[in-house]
Amino acid sequence: MSGNPRYVDVALAGERARAFDGERRRRIEERRRREEDRRRARAAEHASRLAAERERLSDRLIVLARRTDALAGLRVTGTAEDERQGVLRTLAVLGTRLARVANQADADGVHLDLVAAARRLEAVRAGLAAVLAEDERVAALDLVHTRLDEWDDRVALDPDGAQAVADQLAAVRAGVADTRTFRFGYARLNDLVGEHLTQVARRTALLAEARDSAQEAADSLAAILTEADALAVELPGRADAQEIRDLLAAHLAAGRFREAAHGAVRLAGSAPSLEKALEEHLDHRELTRHITEAAAGAGLPVVEVVPEARAARLAYLGDLTAEMLSALRAQDVEPGSPQ
Repeated sequence: MSGNPRYVDVALAGERARAFDGERRRRIEERRRREEDRRRARAAEHASRLAAERERLSDRLIVLARRTDALAGLRVTGTAEDERQGVLRTLAVLGTRLARVANQADADGVHLDLVAAARRLEAVRAGLAAVLAEDERVAALDLVHTRLDEWDDRVALDPDGAQAVADQLAAVRAGVADTRTFRFGYARLNDLVGEHLTQVARRTALLAEARDSAQEAADSLAAILTEADALAVELPGRADAQEIRDLLAAHLAAGRFREAAHGAVRLAGSAPSLEKALEEHLDHRELTRHITEAAAGAGLPVVEVVPEARAARLAYLGDLTAEMLSALRAQDVEPGSPQ
């Protein structure tokens, strides 16, 4: 028997080829079934969150309607009353839209319009500044605090806007005893609060969208890595994908919505490449098993199997006899010409 290996290209045939294809198909179908289970679970979670969001928006709408009604007692007449009535009509329309909210985009639209309606209402209040008593001015500023406190993450989502609002609020409160100072200061404060809360509402929606995309991508990645671990497969690119996942989690925790949106796209792109690498590894493993079994049954001393798709190059020692070739074919492995 020669000490130097010789080579022959072999390919699966017959029952082995059908078994190989069937195993691959089973793996892929099982993976898709688990993916569909995750999709249904996410859909149920989204529906639950949407119901909670609808309830939260309904509460805000009711509060805003009460504030609008309460403003009627503060000597509102003429154009100011027309504007107040306009806010009430807007709230009635938003109530109808809210009842028909079917997805997060609908809810986000209602949310932004609620913020705009609140801004319009406070503009009416700002127009009354000249006739408000000092205790009514203090109450108006307290109401600004209440509006701001309704947003838990507003400082993180719009730090510049939050600081501008805080500075203006402090300035207006310091001049609350002076009618002219309060009038112009409160009007400016209302503009700043409206711009700030509109920005926060938009960024809240963007961050929620990024969070959903990130969760979906993270679930897909976790599924691939779990499968690879169970099969003792080391995937190239795994560390890079995990680094992207961890950085994305940090962006989400810090409210960095732009970076989070970009990171979610990057993470979503990592799962398909890892799945492809996993499938190629499993194909090669299964192909090697079939060919090694057939070679052993044919009495062929195998040194190495180099798999490529459904074929492989087989390194062996000694001579590949006619009997060995027949034995390989009998075990559904089709050899080419020895090299």
